[in-house]
Amino acid sequence: MIINHLIFIKKSDNIITGYLRLSKEDTNTNNSIEAQRDIILNYAKKNNITVIKEYVDNGWSGVLDSRPALNEMIIDIVKRQINMVIVKDLSRLTRDKNKTGYYTEIFFPDNDIRLISVTEFIDSGERYEIDDTIMLRGIMNQSYVADISKKIKAVKTDMKKQGKCVEWFVPYGYKKDDKDKYKVVIDKNVSGIVKLIYEMYLQGHSQGEIARHLTNLEIDTPKKYKGQNVKINEWRNDTIGRILQDPFYTGKMIINKYETDYKTKKTKKTPKKDWIFVENTHEAIISQEKFDEVQKRINEKTTKTKNRYEYLLRGLVYCGYCKSRMQYKYRTRTKIRDKILENPQRTWYYKCRMIYRFPSICDKGHTIQEKVLNEIVLKSLEDRLQMITIDESKNRIIDEYKKNSANYKLMLKYENLKQKNENEMKSLYSKRVDGDITVDEFKLQYDLLKNKVQEIDKTLCDLKEQNKNNISEERLKDIIINFKAGRKFDNEIMKELISRIDVYENKKIEITFNF
Repeated sequence: MIINHLIFIKKSDNIITGYLRLSKEDTNTNNSIEAQRDIILNYAKKNNITVIKEYVDNGWSGVLDSRPALNEMIIDIVKRQINMVIVKDLSRLTRDKNKTGYYTEIFFPDNDIRLISVTEFIDSGERYEIDDTIMLRGIMNQSYVADISKKIKAVKTDMKKQGKCVEWFVPYGYKKDDKDKYKVVIDKNVSGIVKLIYEMYLQGHSQGEIARHLTNLEIDTPKKYKGQNVKINEWRNDTIGRILQDPFYTGKMIINKYETDYKTKKTKKTPKKDWIFVENTHEAIISQEKFDEVQKRINEKTTKTKNRYEYLLRGLVYCGYCKSRMQYKYRTRTKIRDKILENPQRTWYYKCRMIYRFPSICDKGHTIQEKVLNEIVLKSLEDRLQMITIDESKNRIIDEYKKNSANYKLMLKYENLKQKNENEMKSLYSKRVDGDITVDEFKLQYDLLKNKVQEIDKTLCDLKEQNKNNISEERLKDIIINFKAGRKFDNEIMKELISRIDVYENKKIEITFNF
């Protein structure tokens, strides 16, 4: 018979889980449930810990993921009801070293769980002691990670349907209840700012005007208010926009608004059609009627914006000195040499605005005419595209463009180097498990390899960040064909081809291409 045994024990405000498992393959009496229980309870007694609850899996193999008690423990961990796990040894948790590695290196640390293996003298509070028994973060069994991710998502979705807020942060204007970590209450210190934003918008003020008003009043931005380090306490248009379009302020909670990969921790926004609304989960700051009216006006303005003139380099032009986005402005000329013009001339230009707002950040205040900048950028872009050829027989771009693209060779080099080091780490871990090397030898070699991988990851991260907007080969091929056929560029295409344009004094330009 296979038995998996789970014990909850408590010390002060800490909730500790003892996990025990016995399989039919275990012939050692030291692994019996009674023996495991004695070991954990003796440890608990020595450390002034009291056992309060037990969970039992009866007849489930230790290599299976779908053990009821184990799943219940996972759910309790996600709900923040557990902060420590105690086992006799790590083999009791699971016999799969990859899965052990996932628990010890990813799932437990990410959920602030301290792991103790009594007989192996392992305590995750001592980093080195656990490093010699776990697998490595980047080389875990991917299917298992995905399975756990689904379980976590299911738990959090169910909690949200019950009106519980499981996110770490709540929208500006709200805070977590001091007595209930899953309950959201209005933050009276700043909720008035949210109301002001809605009132000003309904009075006809633009998002930019509202942002400037709050900045001039020296009201802390949401990031600064939450204690984050910000260089400039300046409200942004997009911050105002997010507040104006968040249904959370009407007392609704949205399920599936964002999708998180629990392996990479990356979050992306899901399409609105996939959102699920849970009504009346918390007190509203903004009435549904007022929110609907704001959405109506935003949609009307968006439609008008799409129909008006779109300047070619919108959203791409930055100050080369302070790296802030340059403002698009115009001058109106009504006369030339004291002669009044019948048709006033309007000249559009880009200007760094920081000299007026934050001269300590940038004191340049330089400008460049839109016409001049467009000519420079288009000439550089056209020259670059002319260098790229298409293999008509294979209907694709010659691979040379990839080889010459930014950081391509370097990224390939580091990817290969990372793979080599990870293979060495796998081999090293197997040697330690098989007893071919000592703990000290493992620690020494492990640390060297780990440091190498960390340095490589940092380099790769920097390189990928530079190339994150790189255009696909298929899309680039289409653009080149249309370009050579005489099609003009618009703002949408420019954003596909160019990441940013840094402007300096004296018409000096730096262009970061996406290909």
